[in-house]
Amino acid sequence: MKTPILEKIETLFSENSFAEVSMDDIAKGLDMKKASLYYHFPSKEQMFVEVLEFSFSKYKTYLTELMENPSLDKILLGIIGYPMESKNLFSVVSQKGYCKIGVIRDLIVLKNMELLEIFYRYFHEKYGFNQEKTMLLQSLLNDLSKKYCIFDCHETLDSGKLIPEIIKIFF
Repeated sequence: MKTPILEKIETLFSENSFAEVSMDDIAKGLDMKKASLYYHFPSKEQMFVEVLEFSFSKYKTYLTELMENPSLDKILLGIIGYPMESKNLFSVVSQKGYCKIGVIRDLIVLKNMELLEIFYRYFHEKYGFNQEKTMLLQSLLNDLSKKYCIFDCHETLDSGKLIPEIIKIFF
């Protein structure tokens, strides 16, 4: 029952910052009364935390499944392109200044540590990466995700040029 609500709210927050979205906007976007929205979520911050948890779960599942792909090119490109293709809030949350809100910042830090562990397990097991090299690769891919949005939102990345360079540097 709550999943469709969380999906709609996730879209609102992935397209706008926390401060730009009011409870009135959310209620209107969900086609419900504001009082009904408060029935599901006691505050905007609590709602955001629930949406972020929901979004993280989808992102984590995506990454876990993506890393089963035998093609390193597809894995790297999938990590870079996912935020724009999916409108997944967690994958872009650090780009929108959410780290200014304590409870949200703490959740982002915790979940990012969990993602780093997923990356580390995969790249250590498959390629012998240490934690620092894994963090550098993850940082590069995250930064490219941001640039993908800023410079190339409606086009696909030229994997023929970008991915081989990443592979040359890291692998």
